[in-house]
Amino acid sequence: MNALTEMKPADLVEEFIRLRDEKQFVEKGFEAEMQTRYTERMEAIKVTLLDLLNKLGVDSIAGKTGTAFKSISTSVTVADAREFRRHVIGSEQWDLADWRPNKTMINDMVERGEPLPPGVNRSAFVNINVRKPT
Repeated sequence: MNALTEMKPADLVEEFIRLRDEKQFVEKGFEAEMQTRYTERMEAIKVTLLDLLNKLGVDSIAGKTGTAFKSISTSVTVADAREFRRHVIGSEQWDLADWRPNKTMINDMVERGEPLPPGVNRSAFVNINVRKPT
């Protein structure tokens, strides 16, 4: 038997909440330290390097300790879901969309005793949550 199994459930819950609160406090302090010590300085260096690359009219610069180079990141989001669906369906350009099962609807089907649609997997896991009294 371990020490935890000998503790009262109320004591286990109390200790869990205390540990979770302490962990969150330490994580917030760590995040703040990371931001001020590293992230802000690194971002300032990146801005300076990008400005330098632009002024020199080059895409990269290399030295003995490493290379700085430009790269392009893109983001594609849906501005109007209804219009986008209408376009995909109307033009039959199915490759423009990523189709995935609607989790809420699938879970509702399972709760009603209906079978999963073909080609869909579903997993459920039991977890323990602990919260403070309100």
